[in-house]
Amino acid sequence: MYPTSRLNTVLEQAWKRKYYQQHWVMNLNEALSLLDARQYHALPVIRKRDISDNWDTLIEYGDFTDAVSSSGTTGRPVDLPVHRLQEQIWVDCVSRVFSELGAVPGDKLLQLLSNNDMFTLGPLVWQAAKKTGIGTFRCSPQRTKRILEVIKYHQPKFVAGNPNIMLNIANELGDDFPAPELLPDYAYFGAGVSFDGHNEPTPVTKKVMRLWGLKDALNEYGCSEVGSIGHECRYHNGFHINDDAVFVELIDPATGLPSKTGEPGEIVVTSLTVPRGFIAVRYGTGDISAWMDYEPCECGRRTPRIGAIIGRIDHQLKVLGQTVFPDLIFNIVDTMDTVETSLIVKYSDDNGAEQIELWVSPTGDPEKTIESIRKSLEQRLAVYPKIRQIAAATIKKLQQEKMAESNGVKLPRLIEITNVDFWIGLG
Repeated sequence: MYPTSRLNTVLEQAWKRKYYQQHWVMNLNEALSLLDARQYHALPVIRKRDISDNWDTLIEYGDFTDAVSSSGTTGRPVDLPVHRLQEQIWVDCVSRVFSELGAVPGDKLLQLLSNNDMFTLGPLVWQAAKKTGIGTFRCSPQRTKRILEVIKYHQPKFVAGNPNIMLNIANELGDDFPAPELLPDYAYFGAGVSFDGHNEPTPVTKKVMRLWGLKDALNEYGCSEVGSIGHECRYHNGFHINDDAVFVELIDPATGLPSKTGEPGEIVVTSLTVPRGFIAVRYGTGDISAWMDYEPCECGRRTPRIGAIIGRIDHQLKVLGQTVFPDLIFNIVDTMDTVETSLIVKYSDDNGAEQIELWVSPTGDPEKTIESIRKSLEQRLAVYPKIRQIAAATIKKLQQEKMAESNGVKLPRLIEITNVDFWIGLG
């Protein structure tokens, strides 16, 4: 299932950049021969750290028209130039979500994704809306009064935002939040997980769908380094890969070999279009997908699909020596009406050992709530972290401090702290 001809072209272009000549530890002909031998996975993966450490020999400015930034490294930030033609391809991929939702010229969009701080998806969604002919009202999710005014006076049919942030908006407005019939009918979920490994909506998504009165919502998956990778269709059978723009593999993070059919794996992406500021050849995203499926979808498409993002390599938690992904914990806790908010924290104890705790803010009897959480976690997970009661105001304050360090699009639910006693004291 290799797009051999296009991969050949990409490898030839990548070889012109000094970094790949050193990184592959083989000549170009040897690299190309791996395709014929169906051993493409033998080429080494490139990661975010590689971009940061080798920027000058890997990235080209060229005719760039925008710059995007990807967090998660120390040292040089991963600020990437987006070429003019590359940006058009990304916009085209993102606009497919609006087409899938049935948007037509003259429709209106409430845009809750950031257009600032070199965030990738917000500007792409805005440009994709223009390409589709949709009028966009761009609002910061922190300006809830402005959001209410847009809803009241303009009645947008679509909303684009992170489901966790949209839930926060509804909760913060409380009784002032509009009735479902006054809200947008359809949502473009971005920068957040909205369905699980079985294609079922997450608890947060269910709450957002109910509170916002949404008729349907589609999620899109991508990253700053390679743009849009795939999106849902109306049958909600995972992410349809944009296979005209990217080639996607799932690999076992422990071995680097292709994941077995139906099993989770890290998403590794190769860009199929040039020119680019960053030519991605087997770029390891760090995201773990639940599965990959090559069977035709009910919608009629025959493109490969990947399942939900169930975690990140760098978010794997070690509890009693076993690996646990935070989202698996939150998918359990978020179903409980007796929990107002929750957070997972990592910190080092006095001996320098890493500790993991689940902080929850009960709305009812704390002891009963925590015992209920414990029983639910025991039924579904082999191990789980210590559970601690913390005031909702303390959790939200900690999240707001972390959000202030970013573009404010993603609500942090896994936070590493150094002054744990201070925060426990507040709680």
